[in-house]
Amino acid sequence: MELKPRTEFPENELWDLTALYKDREDFLLAIEKTLADITSFQQNYENNLNNVDDFTRALYELEQIYIQQSHIGNYAFMPQTTDFSNEEFAAIAASGDDFMTKAGVALSFFDTALAQADDRILDELEQNSDFSSAIRQAKRQKAHLLAPEVEKAITNLRETLNAPYHIYTKMRAGDFAMEDFVVDGKIYKNSFVTYENFYQNHENAEIREKSFRSFSKGLRLHQNAAAAAYLAKVKSEKLLADMRGYDSIFDYLLDDQEVDRSMFDRQIDLIMNEFGPVAQKYLKHVAQVNGLEKMTFADWKLDIDNELNPEVSIDDAYNLVMESVAPLGQEYRQEVARYQTERWVDFAANQNKDSGGYAADPYRVHPYILMSWTGRMSDVYTLIHEIGHSGQFIFSDNAQSYYNAHMSTYFVEAPSTLNELLLSDYLENQFDTPRQKRFALAHRLTDTYFHNFITHLLEAAFQREVYTLIENGGTFGADKLNSIMKSVLQKFWGDAVEIDDDVALTWMRQAHYYMGLYSYTYSAGLVISTAGYLNIKKNPDGASQWLNFLKSGGSKTPLESALIIGADISTEKPLRDTIAFLNDTVEQIIAYSQELENA
Repeated sequence: MELKPRTEFPENELWDLTALYKDREDFLLAIEKTLADITSFQQNYENNLNNVDDFTRALYELEQIYIQQSHIGNYAFMPQTTDFSNEEFAAIAASGDDFMTKAGVALSFFDTALAQADDRILDELEQNSDFSSAIRQAKRQKAHLLAPEVEKAITNLRETLNAPYHIYTKMRAGDFAMEDFVVDGKIYKNSFVTYENFYQNHENAEIREKSFRSFSKGLRLHQNAAAAAYLAKVKSEKLLADMRGYDSIFDYLLDDQEVDRSMFDRQIDLIMNEFGPVAQKYLKHVAQVNGLEKMTFADWKLDIDNELNPEVSIDDAYNLVMESVAPLGQEYRQEVARYQTERWVDFAANQNKDSGGYAADPYRVHPYILMSWTGRMSDVYTLIHEIGHSGQFIFSDNAQSYYNAHMSTYFVEAPSTLNELLLSDYLENQFDTPRQKRFALAHRLTDTYFHNFITHLLEAAFQREVYTLIENGGTFGADKLNSIMKSVLQKFWGDAVEIDDDVALTWMRQAHYYMGLYSYTYSAGLVISTAGYLNIKKNPDGASQWLNFLKSGGSKTPLESALIIGADISTEKPLRDTIAFLNDTVEQIIAYSQELENA
């Protein structure tokens, strides 16, 4: 598959950003107006916040500024991710970054004043349900607040501190050139998008192998630059953790998520030690079904039955999404059905586009989704995953103030992964034969759990080693990162997958490493979504409880939010239930295979 220029794609495969701003000029006018509003806010409230009434008025005025920032920030970010070679998109991004820095510096006085406010004032403000999340955050920040001028300086350095992320994403979108490869006399083009969306689970073993080697060679050419960018990021995080007086870099990065180190470690340790053998059992079965003597890393995304992997159109995917989410009720379906007519989704698999997918939430406009459509069933899983985020955005935005709308990072992946489970469930129930049912269950594993419970979990296990190294005063380069990643992969996969030096470059494949302790939250969210899915299946009120969970946004702590669907994440039980559910899935797949053999 060769990537085409963006101009060659039809309009209906591109998102429509005019719901935010008509054009770049409109966007720049919004920046000008919002900066004026910020100046006025600063003049009215800096050094004038003395009591509950002052803070209440300020919080409501500031909410309107934050909403405008939400719109500006998303509009600034999104166009460039569709085409990193487009200079106009780059200029829009630069304008947005400049605005966000100016806004952050000008408004930093308020965060400081709120965190420094008397406990009595904070307690009274917290009684206002519109402010609950903001006040919880302020109370946590109290012990780690720096002098106002230092806080302002840190805010001023926002673009510099985020530079490693931007360096990496631009490298990945434009610099990681992959060589062509030849199979049976045919030349195949390779790239980040084509490898990850198409070749890595191709039915032809030679295409899988040669594309992986081409992909790895392209990564290796940039490993030292990528390692330097990553080192700059983690060292800046360690510096900030120390400045703010946290016991460790882990405590600093987990604080905003409102979880402690034990929840982070439990997620990694239980999955590494107890789900690892389940994943190994499944891959050994896939190797057996496909007649492979050994499973290499180029094979581990192989479908159990490639002949049943149909091509899927964008319209087909719409129907699959809408049928799959039907158990969530008509209210949910009506909200997410709009994604097609309002063009929320950028489907085009064009040159210089960011790989992977994401959903953006310009508050109370409508969500936006970026992905690259290649016509595989895995694309449907990506789409319904991002629709899951979008549904959560809509319901929490509509039910909550801006302050309370955003879920904790700890469980933000729950709404997305529940939708993936609903898709697998729909497919399994639509199919009649053991072969088709096995296909559906296999995709539950490979497209949902393997991506979120393995790929991202292994990123987290790798990150834990890296941050521990930095916490202990160490440093790293590409060779050290390769060594850590190789060791983590070997521990998890045992003898089920052959791990070599090309596989060690896996740490170069995601931007998550530049986003703090984010990777492990995919598995944490999936534990909550599994609990929600099982609750929907057995409880007549399960769907309404799930919608209440979505509507809660960030108004409650992660522990309180999970209890809405009956999951007590202060214990190991939801995670152990999830592992047991996955083991049952693998056993059912093996049973279907045996049924086919005996037929």
